[in-house]
Amino acid sequence: MSEGFRAKMEERIFLKRMRHLLCCLALAAPLTVARAADAPASPPHNELLGQIVNIDRPDFKARGKITLHRLQPLAGQLLLSEAKGDPEWIIKTIHPWNPRLAALLRQMQIQELTLEEADLLLDGPSIVLKLLKAGIPEGELRQIDYQQGEGGGWRVTTGSLRLDRLPQGLNGLVLPLSSGGLGYERLEAEGDRDKGSGWLTGLALQGWRVARLEGAGEVTGRNSQGYPQRGAFTWKASGTRAPGLAGAAGRVPELAELLRFAGRNPASAEPVELGKVTMRVESDGSGNFLIRNLVVDAPWIHLRGEGVLEIRNGEDKNRLRLNLLAKTPQGREKRFKATIPLSALVRS
Repeated sequence: MSEGFRAKMEERIFLKRMRHLLCCLALAAPLTVARAADAPASPPHNELLGQIVNIDRPDFKARGKITLHRLQPLAGQLLLSEAKGDPEWIIKTIHPWNPRLAALLRQMQIQELTLEEADLLLDGPSIVLKLLKAGIPEGELRQIDYQQGEGGGWRVTTGSLRLDRLPQGLNGLVLPLSSGGLGYERLEAEGDRDKGSGWLTGLALQGWRVARLEGAGEVTGRNSQGYPQRGAFTWKASGTRAPGLAGAAGRVPELAELLRFAGRNPASAEPVELGKVTMRVESDGSGNFLIRNLVVDAPWIHLRGEGVLEIRNGEDKNRLRLNLLAKTPQGREKRFKATIPLSALVRS
């Protein structure tokens, strides 16, 4: 095999791998934790070849440049000033490379994907992806920075997320978010294939507000194919405010009783301050999430207990079962057990 032919084949392989990886990361970015750093990704100094990207199809358009820096180990960079269109052809392209991700993206039923100022750097086993904005018809995520190191460690930050609603394929899986949407101001997270931790600020979700949410998790069990199946997570929320609980209290007598016990009107539509909320959640891999060491420290009530979050097919079957010991600021105590449909906890 001649050196020229070998180089041409290696170039084609590189371009194909870059396209596949860009599609994967770009489509995953609106769903993952992720803020663009002030400086762009820094590629190796050598530039073996460069090629302009100019895709102008009825269903997808993209402009930018792809550059090959090194063949062994493979290193290159893809810069896109813009990309927009139907992601279905991208999903088909990445399916042989990552069928699980392709299936998830197809399930989301994204109608259109828009990227602005995308910078993807491959340097051996290291990956750096930076995006000014990733948008879908339902909303957008800004200032995305994803980094993956040689040992499998990762770090991801983002600026603000704003979704008017979830993509059609995800809506109703846990909470009915057909209106009201969700968003946050900033997010940072890091970890490896077994453990991770992170925080976000300014969370807004269907009438709920959390000033700061911190979390940490670890994989506690994998299936026969090596995919995570069980996990444990700790959550700490501060500045938590629930929407008016009149609707939930009307559907759950035990919740109405708890509110009356604390001196609150169950029929009030006013938001409810919950202050600090901490818990440990353990997933069993079958749709049940065991809630351990649940503590709610609000100005008007102190709650401590445990429960189970049950996720089933159909939002009417998703429910939260709680066993709580309530204590008022005056020192009165009483135990409450309640089963609450998740749909009752969101603003209609």
